[in-house]
Amino acid sequence: MVQLSSPNGSTEPDRLSTNTVVELLRAANSDQNDIMRALDDRLRSEGISAERSRQVVDAVRQLQNTRSHLRRRSQELTALLATARELVQLHDVGTVLSRLVQRAHELIGTDVTYLAETEAGADGMRVRHSVGTVTENFRDLFVPGGKGLANKVVEARAPVWVARYDDMIAAPRDPSIDSTVEAEGLVSFLGVPMMVGEEIIGALFACNRFDHEYTPEQIALLSAFADHAALALNSARLLGNSELAAERAEVAYRELADHVTDMERTNRVHKTLTAAVVAGGSIGEITDTLSQALSRPVIALDARLRRVTSSPNDCDSAPAAPLLASAVAESRESGRCTTVTVQGTEWFVVAIVGADAVTGAIIVPVGSVQPREVEGRLLERAAHVAALLSLKQDAADSARATRRSRILDDLLDGADLGRADPDRELNSLTGPLRSAAALWSPGGGFTRRSRRLAQLIGDTGIFTIRGEHLIVLWAAADSEKATENLRSHLEAENRNATTAVHSQISSSGIVRAVERVTGCLELLPSFGVERVSVPAVSFVPYQALISTDPSSAEEFIAEMLGPLLAWDERRGTDLFGTLGAYFDTGESGSATARELHVHKNTIQQRLERIGELTGGAFADSEYRFRMHAAVRLSRLRRELIESASKLRDSSSL
Repeated sequence: MVQLSSPNGSTEPDRLSTNTVVELLRAANSDQNDIMRALDDRLRSEGISAERSRQVVDAVRQLQNTRSHLRRRSQELTALLATARELVQLHDVGTVLSRLVQRAHELIGTDVTYLAETEAGADGMRVRHSVGTVTENFRDLFVPGGKGLANKVVEARAPVWVARYDDMIAAPRDPSIDSTVEAEGLVSFLGVPMMVGEEIIGALFACNRFDHEYTPEQIALLSAFADHAALALNSARLLGNSELAAERAEVAYRELADHVTDMERTNRVHKTLTAAVVAGGSIGEITDTLSQALSRPVIALDARLRRVTSSPNDCDSAPAAPLLASAVAESRESGRCTTVTVQGTEWFVVAIVGADAVTGAIIVPVGSVQPREVEGRLLERAAHVAALLSLKQDAADSARATRRSRILDDLLDGADLGRADPDRELNSLTGPLRSAAALWSPGGGFTRRSRRLAQLIGDTGIFTIRGEHLIVLWAAADSEKATENLRSHLEAENRNATTAVHSQISSSGIVRAVERVTGCLELLPSFGVERVSVPAVSFVPYQALISTDPSSAEEFIAEMLGPLLAWDERRGTDLFGTLGAYFDTGESGSATARELHVHKNTIQQRLERIGELTGGAFADSEYRFRMHAAVRLSRLRRELIESASKLRDSSSL
């Protein structure tokens, strides 16, 4: 009998018979699902609880998955090493390549796998070896230079894939190729270049007859087979020259043996990098893995070529951004790793290219032990993995930003979507929202930079684009600084004047705060103000005086005079009348006292009380101006209301 242990370390009186233990081991070594149901029944028959039985079955299923993954990796490595051994014993390059395509087809699991070689004297590639094809035309298909997916592989010098061939617009199409592909029924394609040095001698493709997104593991495996195929073709070329065959063969064999060793090391590194992407790792994991493999510091840079992270054995200094810019541009153009020498130190530089722009770069000092080509290829693969990681993160950030923007748009549009409290829902996404900001740049262009906006704003804010205005709600503690940082970044990157207005979100809510900042932003051109971030509070009286918003004047009066009017109503006083008389007499305390038939000291006391209630001081000229404007607007409002009332009364008579 075997006694089970509970997850917390204590034992329960659950016991299993030896036969049941044997069944557990057999199930862990099986790929059949039926045996799992039988195992659950057997455990239950021995008195094991349903919960404990489920835990045991889940553990066995996890062992099955681990065993399946290890077996698949073993098959891949076995196939790669078998191909490497055939290359070392190279006699018939056609047979070697045919077997290579067959092994790639079996391991990657696509419907069709084929190898295309560049043709001497012709600008293009021809299919030489294929598995899974059903039409004769495809088995001997010639792809002219500059056409189809093969052209994109040649241009990118890196893996290229399309989930649906009919939707491909990035490469020129050829009617004859399209008809051949349609007859074969192929839908999705993955192509990787076969390269020797800087020369592309062919490409290896894996295809499916249905829509398919290729995984990093499939891309890495097909790239490894492509490297082998390139070596086989190159070796055949070398052996074709009878006068130098023996010497070249010896060199090729040595290179091949070294390449197999380097390939195994590179594949181990690439497997680790791919696992980091699948697990949602960071660029730091990539630099750490590369540093351990190269025994040198590896540094990651962002899109502006500023250091993001580096390996633990960091170097004292790295080249400045201006010195790296041309090398990064060259790497982006070629799709390959390049070098730059700064102050006597030579650096590898490889660009990390996202969907439509450079998202960063990886740099590392050039070593003296490993072949430069091998290290360069390793860095190129690392850059591909980093690009996948960046795209994955961008997709997540874009989805999160889109959801937030949609909620904010619904709130600003007044859409009734059944949300009980959209303000609270927005606050729950980022934390308490403290302020609103509106930004404007001539010509707008914010819509085209939504991905960059998501990066700049991050999790400290929510944004949406309304016409030519960028609206941001900040949860940041220092929203004034956050707004200015965003404005300066956009102005520098767009090379266009950018102006911003920010305001605290008061009890009137988010919608009113957004209306306030956008209204003030529309006022700024009349003041000749641009390229700055200004607080909306500075423009409140002017906005109240000239705005077409029917509520702006009323809100301004309430903000400036609300506490005073409430005091008068509660206490039966007339501080508002005193304030009006004070401004009517030219802000003279003595004249106000005579006008109201009270002592001068009484006027002074009333003014002090007004200052306490409204939070200002009459010594402040800005405060006096705002109070004067509020009194005038309040009087005008009362007069208009009284006139309208009298007019209605007279009409009723």
